[in-house]
Amino acid sequence: MFRKRLLASVVLTAILISALPAEERSITLEEAVALALDRHPAVVLARQGVDAARGRRMQLEAVPNPELTFEAVGLPLWNSSGEKEFSLGFRQMIEHPRKRAVRRDIGALGEARAQLEFDRARNVVRSRVERAYFEAAFAQKSLADLESFLLTLGDYTGLAVERYKAGEVAYLDVVRGRLETLRARNQIVEGRRLLKEKTLALSLLLGDSGYTPLSFSTPVGFAPLGRTWEELKAAALAGSSLRLAAEGEKLAGRSLALARTMTLPDLTLGFFLPSKRLGGWGVEFGLSLPLQRKAPRGTAMEAEALAGQAAVSTAARTREVLAVLERSYADALALEEQIRLFQDSLLREVEESLKTGIINYRFGKSDSLSVLDIVRSLKEVRFEYLKALLNYRLSLIDIAAAGEDGSFRTGEIE
Repeated sequence: MFRKRLLASVVLTAILISALPAEERSITLEEAVALALDRHPAVVLARQGVDAARGRRMQLEAVPNPELTFEAVGLPLWNSSGEKEFSLGFRQMIEHPRKRAVRRDIGALGEARAQLEFDRARNVVRSRVERAYFEAAFAQKSLADLESFLLTLGDYTGLAVERYKAGEVAYLDVVRGRLETLRARNQIVEGRRLLKEKTLALSLLLGDSGYTPLSFSTPVGFAPLGRTWEELKAAALAGSSLRLAAEGEKLAGRSLALARTMTLPDLTLGFFLPSKRLGGWGVEFGLSLPLQRKAPRGTAMEAEALAGQAAVSTAARTREVLAVLERSYADALALEEQIRLFQDSLLREVEESLKTGIINYRFGKSDSLSVLDIVRSLKEVRFEYLKALLNYRLSLIDIAAAGEDGSFRTGEIE
């Protein structure tokens, strides 16, 4: 009986512990980016791609293996008999030096492209993590603002109840406060759902298997751009995306050069030791005869077409990157002006109006509709200010990763 009770207690305790909400883990933006760059499959695959490209370069640089040969001649056929001769030989193919030089260039360019792909993968993952982090931080701060407004509404409702009991106002003032409180609570429920959704999106980028409660300690703050258009343009044109396209052009050019080397002959050199004259040796020279022109011509034609495609792709990619950069830069400038307007006057004026309205309502100099209208205005102004901060951050992320992700958008939220 005691063992059964003990087992039941253990099971009940485990159920209660699993029912408790998980403790939130505080995380900064730098920590989130570091985790994603270490765990994200795209980064891991790109890192392994660098190793694979290094292996391909080593293969392309390698010289052909030598051949060890054994030759037997004069063996009897049917009933014939003759003098047998054996020889042991060593043969090495010596390809045209230009072929190996071009192959070595192709291997080095392939390795450089793989490294740029790795850099691009890191940039893409970093921008996606930053975007997801600030969207989740925005949801967290919006929820905190709603909860603070709920406290403000509670103060108003309590004041309205006091004045109603004193016979100074109608019961309608209390009803209005409670209705506004109900609306705020509904918005809080929606805010919690949004926070969980955004946190889950970030958790998946960080390599977690499911939802993990997080607290975001890096705020959605504001820092001026501080860079000119020319500086941003130069940085974008030097980014990994366009450098990758340029390396593709170089690789296509070297592939064309390799195709043209197919018409160059290769040399074969061999040494032999005959069995009849052990004190002597023999030598062999061979030269390949590239008489067939169809395959080299087709290979060169294909390489020329690929080189042309690479040039067109680079030009198109450059235009797309500059278009994204220009749009994001314009958005950032507009949002800077909007944020300064909020900070310089709008927020302060509405907050002071709310303080004055509460005082006036306490002494009967203002009605409930005026106070609640100011409360709603402050809530909307704070939300719009926070949304402007988020959109400004997203614009900076798009500027930093212009053209890297291939999804050309500013990422503003509605």
